[in-house]
Amino acid sequence: MTTDMTKARTINITPTWGEWGNVYRRFAESGERKAIVALREDFARAMASTQALQSILHTLTDEQQTIVSRTMTDELSKQGF
Repeated sequence: MTTDMTKARTINITPTWGEWGNVYRRFAESGERKAIVALREDFARAMASTQALQSILHTLTDEQQTIVSRTMTDELSKQGF
């Protein structure tokens, strides 16, 4: 059971997908084959999630599409685009 006190002491250091993309790219560019192979499942999940979002994008409300657009802009910016 999590208490409010525990939540206050927890720091989430999980990278966003954009930050994770930078890590993956750096491994790929530096030839770190073992790291790339180890991250294959995460890469597959990221690509599948992208396709899932594309499949439902046209069904989202304007507000939801704005959130998607803002998030994509933020995550691409983290990757230098």
